[in-house]
Amino acid sequence: MLRVHWWLSSLTSVLMLALLAPIAQGSPIKTSVPDVKTLGFDPSAPPNSLNVAVDSQGAEDNSSVDSLTQSPRSSMATIEAIDITIEGNRILIRADRPLDQRSYWDRNTLAYQIEIRGAQLSRNFQPPNAQDSQSISWVRAEQADPETVMVRIMPAPQVSVGEINQPSPSLLSLELNGYQATTPLPRPNLGMGSGITDYPDPGTIPEGQIVIVLDPGHGGSDPGAVGIGGLSETDIVNPMSHRIRDLLEEQGVRVILTREDNRTVDLQPRVELANRLDANLFVSLHANAISMSRPDVNGIETYYFQSGEQLARTIHSHLLEATGGPDRGVRTARFYVLRHTRMPAVLLELGFVTGNQDARRLADPQYRERLSQAITRGILQYVRQYCPGPRC
Repeated sequence: MLRVHWWLSSLTSVLMLALLAPIAQGSPIKTSVPDVKTLGFDPSAPPNSLNVAVDSQGAEDNSSVDSLTQSPRSSMATIEAIDITIEGNRILIRADRPLDQRSYWDRNTLAYQIEIRGAQLSRNFQPPNAQDSQSISWVRAEQADPETVMVRIMPAPQVSVGEINQPSPSLLSLELNGYQATTPLPRPNLGMGSGITDYPDPGTIPEGQIVIVLDPGHGGSDPGAVGIGGLSETDIVNPMSHRIRDLLEEQGVRVILTREDNRTVDLQPRVELANRLDANLFVSLHANAISMSRPDVNGIETYYFQSGEQLARTIHSHLLEATGGPDRGVRTARFYVLRHTRMPAVLLELGFVTGNQDARRLADPQYRERLSQAITRGILQYVRQYCPGPRC
């Protein structure tokens, strides 16, 4: 029985092969399957491997790849608006995505500049109107290059610029505030007990015995140094010269100004005035400056030439005591007004209009009052110690 069963099974297999043979020899069946090469298959590769090729060079010719590729322009932030808040002392820069910025003082325009990289201005962008703001003179924005937006802000006089805050990644906030005195000012005290070293007070100086020429630097067409927020040297020394004169004259000192108002006066006439009057002392008032890119530089400097050393050191000490400002020292210099005057002469640099600390203080009338009192005390101390007679 087993042999018969095996024979029937073999016969069945042979019959099946005979029936299927004509189908295998016929025309191949056509299908809609694409050529394997169009799918990136390598027919010669091992059965389990799959090669997929992406041509980054030719992506622009393939619309399907193009639709998946993000253009560099679309990845940039768009500055949609720059607003000034209703209080008038805050600027808001709004964008559609996170902003990358750095800020600094622009030495060319003397404005505060915010450089926003990877950004573009909106097609409908309108600059804000600062007409109603008491803290901001103007705001300007421009597309500096295809991927950089520059925002420039000019603070109003006696207004300081704070730090930039980023309340959200796509929002920048900048606050501007008027200068404030940080500590209460002392009442005027011109007695000798207010000095660093006490000297006997010989009493009031006889009226007209001591003549001092006080020289407010620059003036008129020459504003001198101009710094943060448009603060100029003449903004500082003009009012101070009148205040120092008033304080000194209360003590019996006769004071002559090289210019009474904001007019242009050359150096030679200033010197000639002091020499013609045969003045006892010559004191020139100035404010310092350096590059707008160095707001970290602050401090008081006092200069002399030959006979003015003790006068310089005396006034300088009072300035430091009264202000607590950085001490940049007492130095010799060959300034014209120091070399050509025939009496002890000094030139005071009362701070840097380009300094982030000094500019804020120098723009404050209360701080200038503090400086004026200190200079007056220094002059009086020197006069009482070194000018016991009609000459110093």
